[in-house]
Amino acid sequence: MCDIYGGYAGIKEKLMEKLRHPYFINYIEEPFIDEEKIALLYGALKSANIHKEQIDHYVVTIMLVQIALDTHEKVSNKANEETSGFHKRRQLTVLAGDYYSGLYYYLLSMNCDIILIRALAEGIKEINEHKIMLYQKAHVAIQDIMESVVIIESALLQKTCDHFHLSNWKPYITYVLGKNRLQKECQLYADKQNSPVFQAVQKISLDDDKNLETVINEWLMEMRKQEENFLENHTEVNEIISMLRDKSRT
Repeated sequence: MCDIYGGYAGIKEKLMEKLRHPYFINYIEEPFIDEEKIALLYGALKSANIHKEQIDHYVVTIMLVQIALDTHEKVSNKANEETSGFHKRRQLTVLAGDYYSGLYYYLLSMNCDIILIRALAEGIKEINEHKIMLYQKAHVAIQDIMESVVIIESALLQKTCDHFHLSNWKPYITYVLGKNRLQKECQLYADKQNSPVFQAVQKISLDDDKNLETVINEWLMEMRKQEENFLENHTEVNEIISMLRDKSRT
């Protein structure tokens, strides 16, 4: 286990190499890389005793499709932003998302990972379905909103765990990524920016005495509690996560 961080540390740079495109970098913002998801993917695959080169390959390719989904989500449809410069940036953002998706399919197809491609395609479908529900405020209960949040954030990693028979990691991934998304939404709300989760909850909670922040914070605290309880009872996952976190601080 002593080499776990050494293997993990270089994956982000390998991912950045794939993401760098000389044209895109001049016109659109650098894509966000969720290092927590990299760490979770790496830790889970490492626990399966997969060869280091294969771990790098899978983490990079799965993160490419995650970034493609995130990039497409950045595209705004606000009419008041329809300047010629903005229109070009929006088109390039869509194109960048397509480019990252193409890289993902290319890299997995090189290894003939057809079964994994199918599994991830199912994850992509679920993510997009729940994004639509979230943005259209189609939920009838707050619990349904939280389930959508978890699926949006974790479906790709969950499908990866299914593919590699890593079911012991799935609850932890759910709690961590659900918690992280709610933290981001709380910050957006505090900064008076658009928060899809708060807007969806607001539609349901119009007649509720609790304010929006209280509702979201209760779910956030519950996910933190579940995360802590899981690590207490799953030492094999806790050991890997603790090592990655300790090394990332040094």
